[in-house]
Amino acid sequence: MFVKGVTLKKIGILLTIAVLPFLLGYFLLSFIIFSAIAFFMQFFRDPKRNIPTDDGVVVAPADGKILKGKIDCLKVVTKKDDPVMEHILKDDEKGILISTFMSPFDVHVQRAPVTGKILKTKYYPGKFKIAMGDVHTENEKNLIVIDSEYGKIGVIQIAGFVARRIVQYVNVGDSVKIGDRLGMIRFGSRVNLIIPYDKFKVMVFEGEKPTAGETIMAELVE
Repeated sequence: MFVKGVTLKKIGILLTIAVLPFLLGYFLLSFIIFSAIAFFMQFFRDPKRNIPTDDGVVVAPADGKILKGKIDCLKVVTKKDDPVMEHILKDDEKGILISTFMSPFDVHVQRAPVTGKILKTKYYPGKFKIAMGDVHTENEKNLIVIDSEYGKIGVIQIAGFVARRIVQYVNVGDSVKIGDRLGMIRFGSRVNLIIPYDKFKVMVFEGEKPTAGETIMAELVE
């Protein structure tokens, strides 16, 4: 399965174009074209996911499974740490930030971590530094806030050095179910998840490789 706009018909046309140089004896050119198509197909793939049905869970909004893709930042944040947080956290509220780096070979479709209603979205222009380290406040990003039964949950799509386009599938007022598609970032990038500090117990650790829509990132504290 592929993302919106990428159909088997389009892929078939590209494969046909790649075969022509091979038939004419341009083997190197054909190999290059086939390699480009293979990368195109793996990057725009959108596989089905087994969404957890448990109550009180937050699932991963992004994949970090291939090469250096992984959860590489897990920390407590407040409204003062980033202007984006003012749309997620109250003045005296703490949040937990779980950041996942996606390599260019990971699935780049983001999914809803919880069921709820899209409360706010906001685009922030910025730089295009490599999405490693502390680029959370400097790089171009897009905020999606979900109003859930557990409070506000934030998903921040962050562009990287290669990623130059953030795509959003949802709009304010839309209802989403856990695991629904929220959008995608084209090529290597990062996604931050912000959840209420007092309500959830984190179930993952730095270095873990999450699967969007499947990996349980946090569970509601009873």
